[in-house]
Amino acid sequence: MKDSYNRNIDYLRISLTDRCNLRCKYCMPQEGVEHVSHNDILSLEEISRIVSILAKLGIKRIRLTGGEPLIRKNICKLIRDIKNTEGIERVSITTNGTMLKYSIDELVKAGLDDINISLDTLSRDVFNELTGEDKLEDVLEGIELAIKYNLKPKINCVPIKEWNEKEISDIAGMAKDKNIDVRFIELMPTSCGKNYCGIENGEIKKNLESVFGELKEEVKRELCRDEAQKEEQREKQNGPAIYYRPEGFKGRIGFISPISNVFCASCNRIRLTSTGTLKMCLHHDIGVDIREKLRNNSTDSEITEIIRESISLKPKEHQMMREAEYTDMFQIGG
Repeated sequence: MKDSYNRNIDYLRISLTDRCNLRCKYCMPQEGVEHVSHNDILSLEEISRIVSILAKLGIKRIRLTGGEPLIRKNICKLIRDIKNTEGIERVSITTNGTMLKYSIDELVKAGLDDINISLDTLSRDVFNELTGEDKLEDVLEGIELAIKYNLKPKINCVPIKEWNEKEISDIAGMAKDKNIDVRFIELMPTSCGKNYCGIENGEIKKNLESVFGELKEEVKRELCRDEAQKEEQREKQNGPAIYYRPEGFKGRIGFISPISNVFCASCNRIRLTSTGTLKMCLHHDIGVDIREKLRNNSTDSEITEIIRESISLKPKEHQMMREAEYTDMFQIGG
């Protein structure tokens, strides 16, 4: 499935809920939010139907997000249903890790392929203040279990001067003795994120090199004669992260840089919100209300045509640095 810029759209992120058991200060307003009603959230059957339609259009990879996706009841059944959908090759999940120990066995049995776990600090005190909950040990236990179950865990860390600037090398160091990827994701100036000062990945990389030595990009350079081929290799790595493996590391360090190094030219994803809006871009309003079509008895063929038309409207690049207001990240799944 190609958009108007000839990008191959084969990756769908699905937000299962706008609810989360943490209150990370750069993500969710501290005064609380008014959650959407249960009836407005897509049912598991509706999600499975949309996945089936999109799989026929070329979607191959699915990532389940939130809020916190493990809050959603019967998530393992949904994973099994998606895994059994013809054309779907991988199903992944992004979680804060606090509830992982209670469900990881069933997630693996359902067919989960890999997992991303958010972790911004290794300090219990900072974790408590940043998230509003004393659950750091639960997250660390979840990471160890993900390694044990061979779920290829990736640790997602958002560098923020006010919170974790002095911990960056310690967090990166988690990949030294463990076969995991630690990725640094630049803070997006969205909603609550505008209240804090993010750190560009170029600065993070420079600081890490002062600790771990030179970071060389892990791309099969013998296959890459030019930048276009390098981009192709990165796309095959299943996302926008650029990875490095410092000398002596079992795992890798990755950087996702939506601010300092816009990667929209190779974007291969669309997003489905928990309320059924199929968004063409994280930071654009362009999208289509699929829930309304599902509940008004539209046929699969009719929905397919609507999706094709929407894909053609996928914008060339995001508008993060130009728009004044943004949808809250917990509502669209990051």
